[in-house]
Amino acid sequence: LHPTELCAAEDEKLNPTPTPAPNPRQVRVQLYKKALAKRPIDMDLVRSLADEGIPEEHGLRAMYWKVLLNYLPPDPTLWDEVLKKNRQLYAEWVEVLIVNPHDQGDEPTDEAAVKDVTEEDHPLSQKSDSVWAQHFKDQEMMAEIDKDVRRTFPHLHFFNHDGAEGNTRHYRALRRILFIYAKLNKGICYVQGMNEILGPIYYIFATDSDSFYRENAEADAFFCFTNVMMEIRDNFCKSLDHTEIGVKASIQRLNNLLKEKDYQLWKHLESVEMNPQFYSFRWITLLLSQEFDLPDVMRLWDSLFADERRFDFLYYCCCAMLWHVREDLLENGFADNLKLLQQFPPDIEIASIISTARWLKSHRVTATVRTNADTSTNSPLTSARNYLRSSTGSSSS
Repeated sequence: LHPTELCAAEDEKLNPTPTPAPNPRQVRVQLYKKALAKRPIDMDLVRSLADEGIPEEHGLRAMYWKVLLNYLPPDPTLWDEVLKKNRQLYAEWVEVLIVNPHDQGDEPTDEAAVKDVTEEDHPLSQKSDSVWAQHFKDQEMMAEIDKDVRRTFPHLHFFNHDGAEGNTRHYRALRRILFIYAKLNKGICYVQGMNEILGPIYYIFATDSDSFYRENAEADAFFCFTNVMMEIRDNFCKSLDHTEIGVKASIQRLNNLLKEKDYQLWKHLESVEMNPQFYSFRWITLLLSQEFDLPDVMRLWDSLFADERRFDFLYYCCCAMLWHVREDLLENGFADNLKLLQQFPPDIEIASIISTARWLKSHRVTATVRTNADTSTNSPLTSARNYLRSSTGSSSS
């Protein structure tokens, strides 16, 4: 070797070039990808990773949600077959259930085959099996769905950039999904607010980094939305409102949890006649989708979907939200508290709410805290904040 090369080689031995540290983000993404590559998938690991927040790269959130919502089985070798079968099934439902009377059969060409119009199906027919009568009923339901779909993320360019206002490609997909769901679930049909459950799911699937998955977002979103609704539909069913499985029972469950975790706050809200229905009805039925911006909703739903006791964690998140505005609630009366809870402060980070909810779920409130909840050292919120400082290294809001 040339003397200069020898010197360089000797210098490299004495002062080796440091190996670049791995990019933490890339390491994290690889961890999430490897968890989906196992055969079969370790669902406990998938839930644990999802609960920490799913990376957006490589369509990971879309894939994790499909697995967590039981659309895809734990065995990845079956995914292609399941997806192909369900996407084809959805296409058939769209073709069969979205009826256009103008497309029903060919016009008769033989004069002898032409009958009195009153003997055949026509727009004024009162027959129970009339295609036209069903078409008009469907149009009424579609109009109701359309009215709500137009309110789904109207500020997002994604939903409004490729067509007339309210009639873009993505809005048409949302309408079809909700209409097909209503036709297949006549016991509940369509209820206002379902669009807010569908919106984030469809958005995640329709923005997948894989173009093949994007093209099939409508069908995939339909089945995942259906699976979510299977678990929360009772909250949308008005006939069940006063039963032990209806939305009022869900609201009472949250109220009982607040009473257990923070008796003083619960008692104050009772004293100012703050009926929990005034704020928590929307929180519970719409899975908090209206209280935060979409990125925060997606992060929150990572944890909600990861909950093995599906949506049990939702009640702790709602309770955590109350805790984060505890001081204001204790100082205010009915009117100010109602405004505060119906327009939740946007400056409270979703990560803090999730962390507080975890603390609530893992800690039991002692009698001392319950009877002395307003002291600076023993209040439950102070305990939660101490926990957050130790777990995150920063103070919660």
